[in-house]
Amino acid sequence: MHTAVNLQSGARQAHLPKSGRQAGFSLIEILMVLVIIGFSVNLVTYTLSDDMEEELEREALRLHSVINMASEFAILNQIELGFHLDKKKLEFLVFDGEKWTTFEAEELYQAVEYSDEYKIVLTTEDLAWAQDNMLEQANWRELMSSGDEESLLELKKLKIPQVLLLSSGEVSAFQLSLELEEDSEPVYFVEGEFMAPVNLRKEPEDS
Repeated sequence: MHTAVNLQSGARQAHLPKSGRQAGFSLIEILMVLVIIGFSVNLVTYTLSDDMEEELEREALRLHSVINMASEFAILNQIELGFHLDKKKLEFLVFDGEKWTTFEAEELYQAVEYSDEYKIVLTTEDLAWAQDNMLEQANWRELMSSGDEESLLELKKLKIPQVLLLSSGEVSAFQLSLELEEDSEPVYFVEGEFMAPVNLRKEPEDS
């Protein structure tokens, strides 16, 4: 009888939890969890960054294509076009023989306003290729006016294009840069030298 009692007592003791497992997670386990969390956060960050760069590339390609299509439209329809950048709003304009007005021939050429994620800058001065551009050597504002002083003064008050896309295929010298506000690279450049089409390049270039 004593033997049976001892066996049952031993069985009950065998099922008792070990005191060493009541301490919770070990330091190694906690560190492993922190490493996994950190990796997951970085993975999400890299994914978002890649998505933004892809969107930037699409916007640059769209900008390049629309400007070239506007230039082709000007040539085919023998009209004078241009565009104006005000902060982050790019707007196409058309010369109606007296003044510049918003170009609304097609939905494609509607004004585009870039969101806060983008930085867009227009440069029309001190460009290396500008000295060879005939439009830079002439006062094209006077060419577009009727010639009298009153008309020229009125023209200066109106919204006028900073860049011309003429029916002859000529383009006034310009450089448009497009990049993300939070990242200095990559930067896309849309550049007009003398004749259409305008060019698109990226810095740094893909390796």
